[in-house]
Formats: sequence, structure tokens, C-alpha cells
Amino acid sequence: MKLGLGTVEFAAKTGKHALQVSRDEARRILEIAQQACIPLLDTAQQAGDSEEVLAECLSPSQAFKIVAKAPAFSTDFVGGHHADQLEKSLRRTLETLGKDKVYALMIGSDQGLFATQGDKLFRRMQALKEQGLIEKIGVSVSHGGHIDRLLSHGLPDIVQLPLNVLDQRLLLGGHLHRLKAKHVEIHVRDIFLQGVLLDPTHLHPWFWPIRKQMNSYHDFLIQEGLTPMEGALNFVTSLPEVDFALVGVQSAQQLEEVIAGVDMGLDARQFIPFACPDSRFIDPLKWNLYE
Repeated sequence: MKLGLGTVEFAAKTGKHALQVSRDEARRILEIAQQACIPLLDTAQQAGDSEEVLAECLSPSQAFKIVAKAPAFSTDFVGGHHADQLEKSLRRTLETLGKDKVYALMIGSDQGLFATQGDKLFRRMQALKEQGLIEKIGVSVSHGGHIDRLLSHGLPDIVQLPLNVLDQRLLLGGHLHRLKAKHVEIHVRDIFLQGVLLDPTHLHPWFWPIRKQMNSYHDFLIQEGLTPMEGALNFVTSLPEVDFALVGVQSAQQLEEVIAGVDMGLDARQFIPFACPDSRFIDPLKWNLYE
């Protein structure tokens, strides 16, 4: 199973006390993930109390691979205290989850790694790996330029990157192939493009300039007998370079629908005509949905 489960949805909503996912629902989600042989949990210490909820809901018999997140360092110069913060954050995650080690520690490429002396962070992660606290070092990237820098400066064990039917930049640009040729494990996020691909015919006005393309994609889905969710999922999971496609759900029923809709044996090349090269529509940081 190429799916990995994100757990940000387990956190309390910002500024509110009500949980996005109740404890009972979180337990049911984890049970279904285990039954479906979904091996990976993607966590986020910075996302409210998601780790505390996860620790409470995980059963001792559930042996998921856990990906922890390093803190974000918004700095142009990395000092030793930043590396200390990174290690402290990991140890806090291990304590919260009651684990001796995690599968991977993931740091954002724009979170200090490429700052002056950012290699201090990478070296500390390497030391944590040598201590047996993490199995793999991961870097989360946003675009091909980040991958080019990693390829020229030394590669991590895992790269997490955005990829979906509209945003195929890293596929068509050859970055996935180059990473896999170096035996890098690839984790893919944003596969639904924040929900845009789940309803391609009811678009926010921001996306109206690509309505014709989205209508063509919708027609393709109908022709292939696919739901929008199945199309988005199977484009990513049918790529041989992809090791894990990360999904977040807010209910056990949603996870069951995702599991039922994956691994349909599609050819990813069928989706290439729907790639959009315009970053205004594929980069959520450039969206303005409030005009």
C-alpha cells in the first residue's frame, strides 16, 4: 500500500477547543489504516496537540512507521542553538509518543536548511540517526530548485514533495527520476491540491482561467469511470517513483473511501495532458481566494 496517513487533522482547531477528529474517530481511523496495511504516519508537532492525541489513540500493537517534523527556523544564519532546538523537538516527540525512535525526521528545505551554516541542522540530524533515534533523514521541498540544491550538496534518505494532476512540474522536469536514480525515498503531498481536484467543475473564481482544462479533465474522469478522488489518488500512486502518497482524513469513512479508490492499475501517462504550468493555479501560496 503506497498510502501514508497524515495526522494533522487529529489536532484541536486553531483558537477552538473542539477537535477536528474525536478521540474515538481517531482510534477508528488508525484501526482501519492498520487493517489496510497503511504503514506510515506523518506527524506534526507544530500542529496543535496532534501528537498528544496520536499518543493517546495509538495501540501498542500498531507498529506504524512514524515521520516526525523538525521545527521551522526562519533565519538567514543557523547557529548551534538551532540544532539544539531541533534535537530537543525530536526528543519531545519521542517522549510524547512513548517511542525509542521514529522512522524519519523531516525538515523543510525553506526552514533554515539552506541558510548560512544550515548544514549544522543536517549534521545534527545525521548524529541523531547515528544514535539510533531516527532511521532516516527527510527533507520537504516545494519546487525543483530545492531538489537541484539537494542533488548538488548531498541527498537525504527521503524527499517529500508536492505532486498532483495539475502540478506535475517535478515529474515532467525529471526530478522524480533523478531522485529515484539516487535511491531516494519519495513521499508525495498535496495530491488533492487542497480539494480543488475533488470537485473540478465547481471552481472558485480564482481558477476560472483554467476552466476549459478542468472541464476536459472532468470529461476524462467520466470516460474512465473514475471519481475525482480516484483520479487524483491513482495518478500519484501509479507512478513507480512514488513510495508514499500522503492523505489526511477527518473520518473513518473518508479513509475507507480512499482505500477503496486506490491501486486501480491506471497509467500515469494518461494524466499528462492535464498538467498546468502556471504557478498561480498550482501553488497555494500564490492563491488569493478572498478577492
